[in-house]
Amino acid sequence: MRRAVGAFLVDVAGVLLFASLGRATHADGVTVGGVLLVAWPFVVALALGWGLARTRGSWPVGVAGSPVVWLTTVVLGLALRVATGGGFAWSFAVVTLVVLGVFVVGWRCAREVVRFAVEGLARWSHDRGADRARADRARADHREHSPR
Repeated sequence: MRRAVGAFLVDVAGVLLFASLGRATHADGVTVGGVLLVAWPFVVALALGWGLARTRGSWPVGVAGSPVVWLTTVVLGLALRVATGGGFAWSFAVVTLVVLGVFVVGWRCAREVVRFAVEGLARWSHDRGADRARADRARADHREHSPR
């Protein structure tokens, strides 16, 4: 459960960063109220995306569940934004799709790459140690049984 809460908070931070970057890019001013005004539809959609991923049998913390979370956040977030008078532009939709894809799916992929690298390195290191031990035993056996 703690892992899920942490992952959800990372996703929320990504949505808040997305909103902050958008406000800064358009010189709207990065204020708490302004960021929350842009972010709230996407945060609500994010929570619904997490719920949808769970009902579909995916674990939203993992890479496999992240496309459902990401696309739900984008589509429902844009729909909520339009429904509440926030306006719509195709360029904003494309930027939203790409940026939230990087922020929602990207960190999960990066975590898996790091995990694979660390576990792979540990396994490789362990295997190399076992290989060295076998080679040492073989050399010792060879020395014992070879004529002098």
